[in-house]
Amino acid sequence: MDIKVFAQEHVSQITATTGLVTYALARKKLTTGGIVAGCLVALVHMIHPWPTVFWLLILFFLLGTVVTKIGHDAKAHLTLSSTGGSGGEGARTSAQVLANTGFACLLILAHTYLLNSSPFISSNLPISPGPYTPTLTKLLPVGIIAQYAAVTADTFSSELGILATTQPFLITAPWKQVSRGTNGGVTIDGLMYGALGSFMLTLGAIVGLYTSAPKIAMDPNAAAVVTIMGMIGSLIDSLFGAVLQATVTDRSTGKVVEGPGGQRVKIAAGGSRVQTGYDLLTNNGVNFAMAATTSVLTMGVVHLLGIGIGLR
Repeated sequence: MDIKVFAQEHVSQITATTGLVTYALARKKLTTGGIVAGCLVALVHMIHPWPTVFWLLILFFLLGTVVTKIGHDAKAHLTLSSTGGSGGEGARTSAQVLANTGFACLLILAHTYLLNSSPFISSNLPISPGPYTPTLTKLLPVGIIAQYAAVTADTFSSELGILATTQPFLITAPWKQVSRGTNGGVTIDGLMYGALGSFMLTLGAIVGLYTSAPKIAMDPNAAAVVTIMGMIGSLIDSLFGAVLQATVTDRSTGKVVEGPGGQRVKIAAGGSRVQTGYDLLTNNGVNFAMAATTSVLTMGVVHLLGIGIGLR
């Protein structure tokens, strides 16, 4: 790959990445590792021949930044940090960046290979017999969009749902109210915000695909499936969080204790206790598992319905 030619063909993407990195450094949104991971992720998205794939990453970042700011001061006092002081979102680490974008990167690399393979045997090989069977080239971009719809929905649900006036209930036991910030805790407001986030990301994908070169048509039914599955992804995240991730609460205040960078929270003798869940995954592990599961399920549903994405 000629670096000079690559830079000339991706001026806008490189400019956007530079701007976001500068912003993240100035506002301490990312750690050093987070910056490196973010740049590598951006590079993976740039090599895909469809520009919209890169802009989906930017849209996810921008939407996440906006909802994270909403009620920031109030959210900081709803939970506690395991390092001391109030909770709230700190600088994101490389693990957090990859948890939200890693599976999409794998799909992007696979789809890029198929689009560039010669003589396109792999990309045009049907998954199963039939004239209307979607090909891999139609399914993989659906998976990419679904992954971002899911993580966007989860971000909206988490960042805005925690501000709901109603007390969260545990997804595995809806009759049980839990503390705000509990893994697996959901509210009706949070579900609605999750649906909004999924819709906004999917809409951005539709517009971007259709207006960029080459024009890519996304079946309306596929768009509806992706939007719905994105919202379901936030529920999957809650389910995984309730079962596979331990929620630690402070005994004296009853508030949830959060680990920095999505890490595990160590149990302090006499000071904290495990409220729910098994300590099998960190928050980052839950996010990655949710994104991958939702993406694969969405591709499965789209395949069964015989719809997908293709050149107009």
